[in-house]
Amino acid sequence: MIDVHTHPVLVEEIMEKDDQMLRVVREVFGLGNRAQPLETFLLHMEDAGIDVSVIHPIDCTSTRGDKIYSNEQIAELVDMAGGKFIGFASVDPHSDRAGEDLEGAVRDLGLKGLKLAPSIQEFSPDDEKLFPLYERALDLGIPIMMHSGVSFEPNTRIRQCHPMLLEPVAAKYPDLRICIAHFGWPWVEETAALLLKYPNLYADTSCLYFDTPQEFIQFTFNGQIPTTWIERSLRNQVMFGSNFPRIEMGKMVQAVMDLGFTEGAKSLIFGGNAERFIGI
Repeated sequence: MIDVHTHPVLVEEIMEKDDQMLRVVREVFGLGNRAQPLETFLLHMEDAGIDVSVIHPIDCTSTRGDKIYSNEQIAELVDMAGGKFIGFASVDPHSDRAGEDLEGAVRDLGLKGLKLAPSIQEFSPDDEKLFPLYERALDLGIPIMMHSGVSFEPNTRIRQCHPMLLEPVAAKYPDLRICIAHFGWPWVEETAALLLKYPNLYADTSCLYFDTPQEFIQFTFNGQIPTTWIERSLRNQVMFGSNFPRIEMGKMVQAVMDLGFTEGAKSLIFGGNAERFIGI
């Protein structure tokens, strides 16, 4: 089982070596939870039945003056976790060196994908200025995790996170694998339409903003769209994501399990699709 959407922002072993990280987590990422040892993250995974978690940084140097974990810190955590983590990179999309930085993170640090967040990095996914970065990702053979929908972070705007802004990118680069994070909530129908049209697009299930995981997941996948859309038409493009530590991993696993998918669909959602997306 693979969780494609986690943020290791509370790991004590990293925070103790970075004087600014606590401030960044509180003021930039908007998370008030206490720091905990790496072992706690791994125990959450074990309790939830998750074998591998994809961990994401966010490079918001131009817009916030800092990074929510650096690529080097992500690579360090991957080494520390002994095969339990897959690390994605992030680069500043406004930097002239974005492409070179991404290539270094992949070739030198061994990171497996690119994380971008239009709200906190302040860009529109359909801006042609980003196209060279997309092309670099395509050349490197790595996927992109694109934040979509509502943004938790303080002082961010969600209009740049509408999933439909990804259509020009999906159409122009049909071999570029892109995940619409958080299923683009609240634009769930639009996300489903994009998945139906573009087989290079994926979406993850980490769309939880209020209520309990059980209630919100039921509302999203039984109310806004029916589970049959995923079961019959989108089963090859939907991946499990928890958004841990904002949300407890085990509760998200149970909420998605309780949607009643067939065993075949669950094997894809909880693993097979992520393997194909990441390129394992």
